[in-house]
Amino acid sequence: MIDRKSYKGYFTKEDMSKWQCPTCNSSALKVVEEQFVKKHNSATEINYYENWFDAPEMIVYTFTALLSCTNPQCKEVVACSGTGGVEREEYSYDNYKYVEYFKPYFFYPALNIFQIPEKTPDNVKKSIVTSFSLLFSNTSAAANKIRSALECLLIKIDSEQPNGISLHQRIKLLTDEYKKIKNFCLAVKWLGNAGSHCEDNMTLDDIFDGYDILLFVLEELYDDKHEKLSVIVEIINENKGIK
Repeated sequence: MIDRKSYKGYFTKEDMSKWQCPTCNSSALKVVEEQFVKKHNSATEINYYENWFDAPEMIVYTFTALLSCTNPQCKEVVACSGTGGVEREEYSYDNYKYVEYFKPYFFYPALNIFQIPEKTPDNVKKSIVTSFSLLFSNTSAAANKIRSALECLLIKIDSEQPNGISLHQRIKLLTDEYKKIKNFCLAVKWLGNAGSHCEDNMTLDDIFDGYDILLFVLEELYDDKHEKLSVIVEIINENKGIK
């Protein structure tokens, strides 16, 4: 399961240094201190000195930042932008501090929310990466791109199916060879459909559910770790334990 806590909610600047580099996929990103810029948004700037304005808790920031990979062999730079604010953290009635929090909406290059198996077809990878890029700004669009990835995937793995049929039909027509992933594909399709509705009720948890399910499908098709595990299970059961 994907560690969704790392991507949900608001973050301090220090938290932002825990995300993984999307290029080398092996090292953490860190905030480039001199390239972190926050400014009051328009409403904050206009109303800051009004009597009713409760600073600092009513402050809203717009921020931009550059994050750099800590791997000296990589040196990737990721641009990030979003919103922010200030919250009071209380330890007791007279012991508290104000902490600045930030919520990213855009990353470029997009963060890799999960590691796409290497053998995944390129057009499927492209749709998934596009979904990653939309995740924080438009959950419905991110869900749609998961659906697109699934459709590209099914066309690739079962090219014998007729052209012009719906995704639902493609799933139903999958041969017994793909029996294990059939219901998983159906779940991804329903999530993608939900993202197409006018009411934007998609949550980050919904999208992460879709990512978890899609990753299982991709690993079943393009990563042999499940197959290796099945062999180990078979050996253990055959020996009724270890040799």
